[in-house]
Amino acid sequence: MDDEDRIRTDIEFAVADACWRHEIAKQIGTSVVEEALTPPEMKGEPETALRLAYEERLRALQAWRSARGLT
Repeated sequence: MDDEDRIRTDIEFAVADACWRHEIAKQIGTSVVEEALTPPEMKGEPETALRLAYEERLRALQAWRSARGLT
């Protein structure tokens, strides 16, 4: 994947994610945090490798959004 593809997919994802979150907020009357969208079995139990990986992914996603002014 070249730089143009990465930039394009970053933008497409950001727009799609923002639109989807906007629709969630319209439907239920409030915005939803990423953690609420993940089923418990995909988060793993506390102190497991799965939970640590999930938390690192969430941290990276939050940093990605913050770097793009999406938070």
